[in-house]
Parts: sequence; structure tokens; C-alpha cells
Amino acid sequence: MTKTEVDSEEPLEVRHPLIRQIAELLYEATGEHLLIVHPDLLGWRQIPADTQTPCDAPFCQLIQRTPEGSRRCRMCHIMMTVSACSGGPTEQRCHAGATVLVCPVPNPTFETYAILSTCMFTSEQDWEAVQANGRRAGTDETALRKAFQKVLRTDERPRRVLLAAMQSMNMAIQVIRQNKDLRERMRKAHTAKGPRVDLERFLGETEWANTAQARAAGAEGEKPLLVHIVCELVRQRPDLPLSVTELAAAARLTPNHFTTLFRAHTGRPFTEFLTEQRIARAKKLLLNPTLSINEVATMSGYDDPGYFTRRFREMTELSPRQWRNRQVGTDAPV
Repeated sequence: MTKTEVDSEEPLEVRHPLIRQIAELLYEATGEHLLIVHPDLLGWRQIPADTQTPCDAPFCQLIQRTPEGSRRCRMCHIMMTVSACSGGPTEQRCHAGATVLVCPVPNPTFETYAILSTCMFTSEQDWEAVQANGRRAGTDETALRKAFQKVLRTDERPRRVLLAAMQSMNMAIQVIRQNKDLRERMRKAHTAKGPRVDLERFLGETEWANTAQARAAGAEGEKPLLVHIVCELVRQRPDLPLSVTELAAAARLTPNHFTTLFRAHTGRPFTEFLTEQRIARAKKLLLNPTLSINEVATMSGYDDPGYFTRRFREMTELSPRQWRNRQVGTDAPV
């Protein structure tokens, strides 16, 4: 496998706009950076959460100036990640004597995965160890002392802010992963089910369909119940590839008979009702900033994002992105 192929498998959450936004806000508030560490096919990745602002911590730059210092930092990050994943958020000491906050990301596959802060010092007493390490490495002591002072954090409040931001990013990564897994399961279910919807099985497996209230939905017996079932199916699963032809076949009716029956008991065509429910589903999904417009389209039953946008605009007079920005007031994935 080539390096390019491995890069293409970079976890979704690492490059997700929500993760970058949290990192950028943290940097503006505290001047601190976050690092995401996880294994890949070639070993270990160490990726800045804020890809637009490279780490400028003077102490880290000074330590990593030599190949040996850079190698030790990398190994330190890996060891901290492995250690933290057996517990919760923790403070650990790096090889240079600095404190690093480490927040493991829970993973159902038990993958070793964590968020790390840049190095900091919590006490003037840390200087003695740093000074000794610097002398052994041949580091200029004056430059090292200045770098040490810039990352000295004796106030607890910035560290609490930093830890809170790391935990927020932790939760965001979990939500992004859960959404990704859910979309994959929906895609597989969508493919496995095929275009034919088995209304009889839906009727048997759906609890509400067996209630007296459902059967009393109309006065003409099974036909109003059939319409009721179809309406509920559309409300629950508008993402399914539903069509008049397939529904009519599943209900053992001709398409014309099904169309007439549906219009008679709802006052509108089936396609109009289906579009209304799909757009309603899309509006709910658009409130989730971790979903892209293309993903919302697919999860709402539209394979073509362009067609989805046209239908959405017809119903709301806004594009999906315009509607989202008015509701949540923030940018989201494309």
C-alpha cells in the first residue's frame, strides 16, 4: 500500500470541520494546540487538530530542533496515548520534564486513540529538571529558560479550560464516529432491502400497526388501514426507495388503484406526501453540524444531492445550506 493510499484512510474526525473549529477556538482563547494521536497501517499518526495553525510552542520547537529530541517527543506522545487509554483524562510528564494533558477517546474497537495538549509547566520547581535535561542535550540555557517561562502555567483556570476543550473534542469525535457508523448501517440496510418494501412484514413488525386505534383510522376496513400504514412507513423511513409502483405491488394493487386510494384518504398524491416527509427529515438532519449536505440528502432518500437541493428550495425557498445557516448560525461540512 502506498503512502497516498494510507492517507486516504485518515479518520473522518481528524479532518472534520467541527474538530478544527474547536481547536481554533481553543487556540484563540488560550494559545494552546491539541494533537490527535492514533495508530495507522504504517505505525502511528500524530496530527495537529488545528491544521491551519502549526504548533508554535517555543519549548516544543526548541526540544524538537534536534533529530534525537524530535524522536523522543514522538515516542513520548505514543507512550502517553497508550497509558491514558487504560484510564481517563490525565496529566503526564514528558521526557523533557513538561506536563501534558492527555484525554483518551473511547472506541468500541479498543483502538488506542487520544487527544494531547502541548507541553506546559505547572511550577517554577520544574526548571531544575528541564535545566539538567537541556545541559545533557547541549541546548542553549538562555533560550531554554525563555521557552520555559512562556509555557509556565501556574494558574489552574487555563488548564481547566484546556481540559474542557479536550473533553468537548472527545465527545465531538464520538458523535462523528457514531454518525459515520449509522450512515454505513443505513447504507447497507438500504442496499440489502432493495426497492421492494414488504408492507405485510412492516405491518407485523411494527407495534403501532396492530393497535385498535390504527384499525379505526377509517370506516372502510382494510383500505384505510393500508393508507395509514403507508403514511407511517413514509414518516418513519422516508430514506427508503419508495415509489407508487413498488408500494402498489407490495399491497397487491395496481398503481392506479393505489394512487386513487391514497389521494382519496389523504387529499394529495403519494409523491407530494413523500417529498414533504423527506424534506421534514432533511430539516432535522441539517440541525446536526457534523453532517454534510450530501449526507443529509442520502439520509433523506435522495441519491442525487443536486436534485435534493432543488426539491428543498421548492419547499422552503432556501438552499439546504442557507436554511441550516439561518437555524444554527454556523458553517458545517460541505
